Amino acid sequence: MSTTDRDVFNRTEGKAFRNWLLSLVATAIATAVCVIWVDRPAAEFFDRHFPQAEWRLWIDRFIAPFDAAVLAALVFLLACGTWVISGRRLASWTRTLTLCSWAAMWAAAADIILKHVFGRGWIDPTYLGDGLYGFHFLNGSPHWDCFPSGTASISSAVAAVLWIVTPRSRWWGLLIVVLLCAGVLVTNYHWVGDVVAGVFIGLSIGWMTVRLKDSP
Repeated sequence: MSTTDRDVFNRTEGKAFRNWLLSLVATAIATAVCVIWVDRPAAEFFDRHFPQAEWRLWIDRFIAPFDAAVLAALVFLLACGTWVISGRRLASWTRTLTLCSWAAMWAAAADIILKHVFGRGWIDPTYLGDGLYGFHFLNGSPHWDCFPSGTASISSAVAAVLWIVTPRSRWWGLLIVVLLCAGVLVTNYHWVGDVVAGVFIGLSIGWMTVRLKDSP
């Protein structure tokens, strides 16, 4: 790489990083706004206007394959690792699936850790049933492990990888993220702020996954 090309590359990377920092600040502000003013009215609205039993049955059916896909990502990575340590080379078609699987596992791990760090109360029954609202930091006990949304973060991480690596899949990935996020909101599985933060975390992880793979 020539000096000129390197300078252009550094400027591009620097701009991308600054944009990410601005997005981080914007997401933090948006999440705080949701926690203070949006989350409770939204949860009460969905609770009044959407029969939970009926909607949750359909949403559970829709999300179930997504949970299986996360397990499949883990199995796929283990299979690829076993294949490589046996002395074989991975086929070129596995690259995108490997990146998606890495991103999904990274997002899943981040979700588990952050839920216990923030310890946010569930909508139902913690808020709607018991009237409790808030965070128990570093104490993600049962019904206090809602933030961020794992559904949003994992699906966004995979969608971000597809957006970068396979542009033809961009809109399908975006549609799936929107449907999943809408599903967990309508059924009160997550607060609006959980989804906002989860999407940002997932997009960041997906982008970083591709960049780490391509880094020297």
